[in-house]
Amino acid sequence: MKTFKLYMIRHGITQGNLEGKYIGSTDLPLCEQGREEIETLVDTCEYPHVQKVYCSPLKRAVETADIIYPDTFLQKVDALKEYDFGVFENQSLEQLKEDAAFQEWMEGDMDTAPPQGESKEQFQKRLEFGINQIFMDMMQNDITSAALITHGGVIAALLAAYGLPQRGELEWQTESGKGYTVMTYTQLWMRDQFFEVYDPIPYSTLEDGFSSMQEYSFWDVEEQNEEIE
Repeated sequence: MKTFKLYMIRHGITQGNLEGKYIGSTDLPLCEQGREEIETLVDTCEYPHVQKVYCSPLKRAVETADIIYPDTFLQKVDALKEYDFGVFENQSLEQLKEDAAFQEWMEGDMDTAPPQGESKEQFQKRLEFGINQIFMDMMQNDITSAALITHGGVIAALLAAYGLPQRGELEWQTESGKGYTVMTYTQLWMRDQFFEVYDPIPYSTLEDGFSSMQEYSFWDVEEQNEEIE
């Protein structure tokens, strides 16, 4: 049975992340610290070899992909951009906490959208289209190993919706330059729309030349609420 592995990796940080702002559709590049952190991971850890890289079209994701996989063909996937926070973009929780529209959005349901932004339901449908586009491309072109460089919110939403074991989004938070291996096969995806989640990445490189799984530390809930993306 042929399997298809996709390595989901979160991009490096931006200045907006450092300032605790809602950075979704805002197209910021990596900041100097973000670039240096990804370069350090490349130098000290091992990322899996892939046949192709799929990537969010936003600068921070493309720049991260260029650092990790500089010589691998890259295809941008528009549907896998980060959540669009609308008028809340590029503002911090401190700036927005007294905003009535922000409170309404925070307390809303899947259909509630920020002004000029998208609802969680719209976001989820967009991601469904994007991840299906990737797996169809992999299956049709015999790509058994690929990377997806995208955003923290995208990875968490995809793993919560389609991943086994089943967990909530807050349990699937990832640090910059890190992520998860997911694996599926034709029947599992076409019939059930599931993939298995395992092996955090990148792998740490040991002194003897062998590799092991990179140890993980997850963001706590309070920090994630303040530093969306």
